[in-house]
Amino acid sequence: MKYAVAAGKLTVKARSSVHDTTTVWDKVTGEVDADPDAIETATATFRVDMTSFDAGDWLKNRKLRKDFAMDAHPTATFQLDRVSDVVRDGDKFTAKAAGTLHWRGKDVVLELAGHGTLDRERVTATASFELDIKKLGLSAPKFFVFKMEDVVMIEVSVRGAVRA
Repeated sequence: MKYAVAAGKLTVKARSSVHDTTTVWDKVTGEVDADPDAIETATATFRVDMTSFDAGDWLKNRKLRKDFAMDAHPTATFQLDRVSDVVRDGDKFTAKAAGTLHWRGKDVVLELAGHGTLDRERVTATASFELDIKKLGLSAPKFFVFKMEDVVMIEVSVRGAVRA
């Protein structure tokens, strides 16, 4: 079955020794091709509008937009290649996923752990993973005197419905 993802959220938590910063991207779209009876065969493509984010205040937003050249690299794409370790409970599931993040001309292989629901009408999923942003050619920004760590914690959630 083919599902259209029309809503989602990507939350990135960057740590520092003094103060963590959380940034939220709120425009996630994509397509999922999945059989509710065989989640292991699912494939998907997700896109994040990297220009639509909030880091909590205008100064952080401005710094991230500039330091990470968000306007020059407006779309990040994740291609889901494999689903494994699926545990079902009716329409609910937990699983691991593997795929490739494409952004800023770089390809980064990721492994995620998550949970969700999948039935013949809709799909929801939430997953989390750590990402070393150096793999994307980036280094952590400095906010005032606080240097953020290069490894960030990411949580992504998506919601979609069967395509009409």
